[in-house]
Amino acid sequence: MALDYKKLQSGISSLKQTDPRRIFTTLKRDTGKFKRPSDEQGDVLDNWFAKRDRADNTLKMNTGSGKTVVGLLCLQSSLNEGVAPAVYVAPDNYLVKQVVAEAAALGISVTENEHDPGFIAGTSILVINIKKLVNGRSVFGVARDGVKISIGSLVIDDAHACLATVAEQFRIGLTATHPAYLPLLELFRHDLASQSASGFLDVQSADPRIAMVVPYWAWKDKQASVLGILHPLRQDDTLQWPWRLVENVLPLCQCAFGGGRLEIAPRFIPIDNIPAFRNAKRRIYMTATLADDGILVSHFQADPKEVADPIRPKGGGDIGDRMILAPQEINPQITTDEIKALMALAAQHVNVSVIVPSRARAEYWRDIAQQTLTADNMEAGTDRLRAGHVGLTVFVNKYDGVDLPGKACEIMVIDGLPEVYGLLERIEQEAIDGTRRQLLRQVQRIEQGMGRGVRSSQDHCVVVLVGSRLTSRLHNQDARAMFSPATRAQLDLGREVTSQLKGQPIGEIAKVMGDCLNARDDWLDLSRSAVVNADPGKPSNVEESVVALRSAFDSARLGRFDLAEKAVQSVIDKTAEKNNRGYLMQQRAEYLHHLDPVRAQETQLAAVQANMAMVRPIKGIGYRKLDVPKDGQAAAAVAFMQRFLEKNELVIWVNALKEALAWGEENSGRFEIAMRDLGLFLGFGSQQPEKEVGKGPDNLWAVGGLKYFVIECKSGATQAPAISKHDCNQLTGSMTWFSAQYDNTCSATPVMVHPRTNHEFAATLHPDTRIIERDRLARLLGALTDYAAALGQNNGFADAKTVATQQHHFGLTPSEFLARYTVKPLK
Repeated sequence: MALDYKKLQSGISSLKQTDPRRIFTTLKRDTGKFKRPSDEQGDVLDNWFAKRDRADNTLKMNTGSGKTVVGLLCLQSSLNEGVAPAVYVAPDNYLVKQVVAEAAALGISVTENEHDPGFIAGTSILVINIKKLVNGRSVFGVARDGVKISIGSLVIDDAHACLATVAEQFRIGLTATHPAYLPLLELFRHDLASQSASGFLDVQSADPRIAMVVPYWAWKDKQASVLGILHPLRQDDTLQWPWRLVENVLPLCQCAFGGGRLEIAPRFIPIDNIPAFRNAKRRIYMTATLADDGILVSHFQADPKEVADPIRPKGGGDIGDRMILAPQEINPQITTDEIKALMALAAQHVNVSVIVPSRARAEYWRDIAQQTLTADNMEAGTDRLRAGHVGLTVFVNKYDGVDLPGKACEIMVIDGLPEVYGLLERIEQEAIDGTRRQLLRQVQRIEQGMGRGVRSSQDHCVVVLVGSRLTSRLHNQDARAMFSPATRAQLDLGREVTSQLKGQPIGEIAKVMGDCLNARDDWLDLSRSAVVNADPGKPSNVEESVVALRSAFDSARLGRFDLAEKAVQSVIDKTAEKNNRGYLMQQRAEYLHHLDPVRAQETQLAAVQANMAMVRPIKGIGYRKLDVPKDGQAAAAVAFMQRFLEKNELVIWVNALKEALAWGEENSGRFEIAMRDLGLFLGFGSQQPEKEVGKGPDNLWAVGGLKYFVIECKSGATQAPAISKHDCNQLTGSMTWFSAQYDNTCSATPVMVHPRTNHEFAATLHPDTRIIERDRLARLLGALTDYAAALGQNNGFADAKTVATQQHHFGLTPSEFLARYTVKPLK
């Protein structure tokens, strides 16, 4: 006889199961792939279920530990509990496909259509990319339109990868061809020129090396005119996407010009302009590597108390095997060319991935690369890697959102420090240069990149860190402390490995890499032990300052500028770093300007005195004359080198300096800073007058005997056939400025750093001009290498007599510097 299943079912509770672990057991899943939740998944699911009613939950799981399954189960649990509809958000379409495939294998119903009846009814999970949710014409509703499609439960997967996309949606970006560009540039002509007359001319000529921010008082006071220019164009192809997201915070935005474009964006993201996001009852942020958890507060308005209490598995044993090596820390004499040759050899047998910070750097690897991947061809290129052996692949500025499991990537090279490209990002990076805030951001990007090649606990990858600036930065103990516990344990193990290889040639490093690639038992035991026994570290890193600054921004949106400036002041009171204090003082002044413009200008003056990268106040600031060090060049150089404890630290620092003294448009700002540091390293007085007071040369060196070098850096003019009339006039103007600042007992030699020695027909160079062109710069960099190596012997850098002897030998005294490392221009 046939069984009456309805009668049998009536005796069983009809309540839907909400415990995600139990839900897993009821799913019609692929049992070959999903037998049971792993220990790490079980830890996270249990903890989330206990804390599920919090509005914001952060799930921290190492790469490859099954975050997708956890996110889907959390959403299914929420649906079963009635907290619907449910949305799963991924960083891009490629990862959307991965989530959909994972859900099918798991037996969870999903859809990619927001109008699907199952999604609306709460029986299916909507899977979309972050742009679908966050944009100025979002189908979920924007700003005063209110909620068009409600969200009950929301997962943001790879939250760190979504952050940049979210910020981009809240940014107005216009090129010089847009009808609003020239009217806005004309509106702020005087304000920009008062900051730097030369800088404004560069903006007018669309020089890609320049980025100038509109002073906040001009931006605020001219809001009616700004609105009059932008509002009539709000429906055009460019403005229609960001306009609705920023229109109600326009007075609190920053505006920058440079390279024939402009950017307008708020300091913090008003994510509540996507009301469906803000009204969601449950928001779950899933992340593998997030050194700065405070970014969830700044970008997603997450509750800082809940972000500070993340959910994570016990221990760190769910991460794959990584051998992390920095060859130039092992032996500073190892060149990048040697590392490149080693990678070319390795790529004959295994897939090697190289993450570079820019297209220009990608050119360095082009001759040995089988493919170079950008946003345009990323999906096809990564599919090739997962399909089999390719060789060496270059990823351009792609540190997150890419999965390269197993043999898709067995060696991951991080080449150089991550760079930023947006105008406002560049300006901010200069403002926070050398601060903990900058270090935290760089560490986060580096760790994201290192995680691309290890996608499960059974996976392995050798991570090779390349570049002296990157090596120097990670040599810093503060930087190492910012990595996640598992990564920090692997970094420390890598450092122990390098201690045995110190000074060895690159061939010895290649042998050690083989221990990881070939899964040698001794190495695996050591590696897994290091991770399992790693200090769990702090559960979260939410900078108190970020919370206060976010609160200040939100107060300002409500017109409570008094509360805003007090919140910023509370951060300033706890900040010791001089550059960071100046950066914060300017933010306080921005809010003060709405209350008391006079006090705002007084605060701005203090900001500039603490950090010369800040906007100069309306009355400007007085120029402080540069004096030669009192005790002479060698003694001043010794004083500067007190920061180095041993030879390797000196050599690593000099190598990083040389790396910054490179030709290229994207490097021009860093080049000028490096020239300042070079002057100090050589024992000269060194300034950046144009940056500090808005007038004068890029660099000024006081070299002794009342003699000075007036230096203009044109390292970005790599495509120029000759020195332009503009650049010639700029050097002549800087010499005129010098004559006005210093009496006639002082003399100056005009120096231009430029790849060419000839000038345009209509141009006239100062008759005493000296040029540091390509060959002379290369000669100088070579001398710096030998100089550092010589000073490193027996810590000679601590002895003034030794330093003086080596300066004479390598031509680093003032007269010899001009003779060896500069040439006269061609007539």
